[in-house]
Amino acid sequence: MKYTLKVYRGILKKQYFEEFELEFIEGSNVISALMQIQKNPVNKKGEKTSPISFEMSCLEEICGACTMLINGYPRQACTALIKPLIEKTKTIVLAPLSKFHLIRDLVVNRSKMFDQLKKVKAWIEVDDIDSEKFGVKIDPAIRDALYILSKCMTCGCCLEACPQYNDRSAFIGPQVISQINLFNNHPLGKN
Repeated sequence: MKYTLKVYRGILKKQYFEEFELEFIEGSNVISALMQIQKNPVNKKGEKTSPISFEMSCLEEICGACTMLINGYPRQACTALIKPLIEKTKTIVLAPLSKFHLIRDLVVNRSKMFDQLKKVKAWIEVDDIDSEKFGVKIDPAIRDALYILSKCMTCGCCLEACPQYNDRSAFIGPQVISQINLFNNHPLGKN
């Protein structure tokens, strides 16, 4: 069974869609499809083209590097399995996150997320902690609540989905607010 990967390509103001036809491989995900194209960058028309620029690292939905729009939804490409994506239509549309500055193809500059964390000083100073005591003890109920907040991988999905987060707004976004909440509720974050 064949399917089409329709990829939004190019640089800012010079973007276009390019289609690639791929053979379905059981258990494959969007990253494996992009890697397949990277090995042999030939589009659906049979024309040799440049390899698609995209980011990846852990391939386990931990780092967030491969986050992109997949059929219009922000998610990680490493865990986006091909089979459910092509059940209704045999085409998968990939695009870069729209709330970040485009570098090329599916690669965006996410530095503003990290700059916002610096702006609000979203970290805890631990220099005064005696390492032999293995850190501060946290109440299990608080620990469980903080664990959910600590799972943020700074991928940008929540910012992409948030209608209030854009270039025209001073709103810092849900990602930074979540990290502020995490550190403000940590016993060391109260200092």
